[in-house]
Amino acid sequence: MNERYLIRVSGIVQGVGFRPFVYQLAMRHHLSGWVINSSDGVKIDVQGKADALNLFIRTLKERPPILARVDEVQCLQLNPGISQGFEIHPSQSESDVAVSIAPDQSVCPECLAEMNDERSRYYHYPFINCTHCGPRYSILEQLPYDRVHTTMKVFDLCPSCSQDYHDPMNRRYHAQPTSCRHCGPKIYLRSAGGELMAQDDDALSQVAGVLHNGGIIAVKGLGGFHLVCDASQSQSVRKLRAMKHRNRKPFAVMVDSIETAKRYVFGESVEWQALSSRPAPIVLMHRKLHNGIASEVAFDSPYLGVMFPYTPLHHLLFEQYRYLGCEPILVMTSGNVSGMPLATDSADIVSQFGDMLDGVLDHNRPIANACDDSVVHLAGDSIRVLRLARGYAPLSYKSNYNGTPVLALGAQQKATVAMALPGQLMLSPYIGDLDDLDTQSRYEQMSSLFQNLYRCEPQRWVCDGHPGYFTTQLTEHLPGHVLNVQHHHAHILAVMAEYRLTGPVLGFAFDGTGMGDDGSVWGGEVLLADVQHYQRCGHLKPFRLIGGEQAIREPARILLAMLLECYSLQEICLLKHPAFDAWTEDDFANLYQLWLSGKHSPFCSSAGRLFDAWACLCGLLERPDFDGESGLLIEAAAMRSVPDMDTPLSMNWGTEQIPQLDWVPILKMSIESGVWQHQKDVADACRGLIHSLAHAIYQMANRYSSSPVIVSGGVFQNRLLMNELWQYRRNTTQQFYSGTMIPVNDSGIAIGQLWYGMHQN
Repeated sequence: MNERYLIRVSGIVQGVGFRPFVYQLAMRHHLSGWVINSSDGVKIDVQGKADALNLFIRTLKERPPILARVDEVQCLQLNPGISQGFEIHPSQSESDVAVSIAPDQSVCPECLAEMNDERSRYYHYPFINCTHCGPRYSILEQLPYDRVHTTMKVFDLCPSCSQDYHDPMNRRYHAQPTSCRHCGPKIYLRSAGGELMAQDDDALSQVAGVLHNGGIIAVKGLGGFHLVCDASQSQSVRKLRAMKHRNRKPFAVMVDSIETAKRYVFGESVEWQALSSRPAPIVLMHRKLHNGIASEVAFDSPYLGVMFPYTPLHHLLFEQYRYLGCEPILVMTSGNVSGMPLATDSADIVSQFGDMLDGVLDHNRPIANACDDSVVHLAGDSIRVLRLARGYAPLSYKSNYNGTPVLALGAQQKATVAMALPGQLMLSPYIGDLDDLDTQSRYEQMSSLFQNLYRCEPQRWVCDGHPGYFTTQLTEHLPGHVLNVQHHHAHILAVMAEYRLTGPVLGFAFDGTGMGDDGSVWGGEVLLADVQHYQRCGHLKPFRLIGGEQAIREPARILLAMLLECYSLQEICLLKHPAFDAWTEDDFANLYQLWLSGKHSPFCSSAGRLFDAWACLCGLLERPDFDGESGLLIEAAAMRSVPDMDTPLSMNWGTEQIPQLDWVPILKMSIESGVWQHQKDVADACRGLIHSLAHAIYQMANRYSSSPVIVSGGVFQNRLLMNELWQYRRNTTQQFYSGTMIPVNDSGIAIGQLWYGMHQN
């Protein structure tokens, strides 16, 4: 007796080979009917023997294609009809969208094998791909995911590619970027002035030669341009830093294999797995001392960001580089001046760098959506995402939410947007800091993109409470209901969203800056929180930011403000601390008056600013070059401390109504020992600071032992702090949570805001 079902499958089920998988599965089980892509997922009308149908449905749920993610399989039983064979119907568009967007993926082993096979028509073709790999999000213009809705629509398929594309038994069936050397995109090497220098294999050969001779090439990839140079050549790396206006922030490198990587870094098995995974992120791994890499790549950082080639073009470039007998390690950094959005076309990259470039390796497949490289590291026993982008983003989750669309606008720094629709929620790729018009424009484009893709008009908008944020100001002109979420509450909510928690929880939100309810600058907060409310139940002892934002650029001002809580101005001057060497008596007097009056010197309880002051105290930093530099320097110094040292430094919670974490004793102890004068003392003091924060978290967690603990905010990107917390976690039944897929820094704020907005009436 035959049975018949109408099945709807939602999740990441387009652009991942789902329809040919369904077709082949139906043929294997002798079922008839059809399958179709629609805006709300994949629909299947299928009939046959009951046992075969049950096995078919179970396989859909349990063993989908490798890049697919099945969120839901809905089955509606129909009356059997007359049907012969099984067909794949053309896609249809629905008013409701329930399908999730697939992120771009690294090239698969099967495609690499074909690319290296001289007998294959894909031999040395730099855009080879199939349903298991290649671009998705970066070429998508609208849903459903069909070729006519991507930037590949300008390339007509040749007869051979057309045959593959229309054969349900072929790996390239409806792989939308399918093409070959005869019908697809091509690569061109041009000068910065636009002169054609070479194309195809000759272009790659010339690029390898330019890099070997110390040049810098802009290379167009999946979601934007990289700036590339030989990582072994100091002069090239220095030039690249000058071009990007990036003085000290470490560069990432691309290497051709695990064997090469092991010459430069070492790590745990999970780090090597992350490096080799399909998303192919940059993995921050422990550096080895190696003379083959220029010191300017990462200076004294204990870590080196490493990634593997993830496009066919990368693999071909490394092949050419090996022909020259060169060490296969290249700096690959985002194609933009620091602070500007990632360049996605040659005109943009040339406008930013001009004739400082020694060439532009371009291709003619347009990039619809910019997407940077993802960055991860190992901390607290888990691989944790620091920058959510290519390979992981757009990040989507199945959700039980069934309300009206909600769009969360994120923060000012490391901006992202998040959206909730019935059945799912999603987080955009990393966009950047919204401090310039170009990045603000990119942000607005991405916000509009997701509304257009999902054909929704949000009825509820969620933003930060800071009135000066660009994202907050946008809400003044938006229709619908606007909700504000305090910055640090949103940090806690982001982790709650990842683990589907609604509270109550004990949350530690430690970061650089966020506007507090009392008008001061928060950033070392302990909150009892749920999805509706929060209560501040502890915070770092406040100190002043002398001159406001200027203090963030000059950490000596923060150090002075903290010292003024312990000593007189005269005593501070007598310390002769090198951080104050450039200050005159008038400088001291003026800054002291600002501190006394409080004018332009707001109170601050920020753990991030505490790290700035500590780095300054220890002589590690005069002026920060990038966000989080002080934390990285303190972490590096702490790693040089004797691991089993019993640190005398500790911070304790006060007896105030809202307890304050008192940093005064450890500051006075460090000052009185002249900590900045000896490297060993610096290392011990940095380790002591990290231990003190971890111990303070243990203390407060014990007071609320029945509540799950959440740690979030940029300070928790510190590996030593996270490792110590997770060591404690092993010895307690209290649950500890922190972000894994969703970054704990400000790029996770949007999902926290969204989680709040989804739970309001």
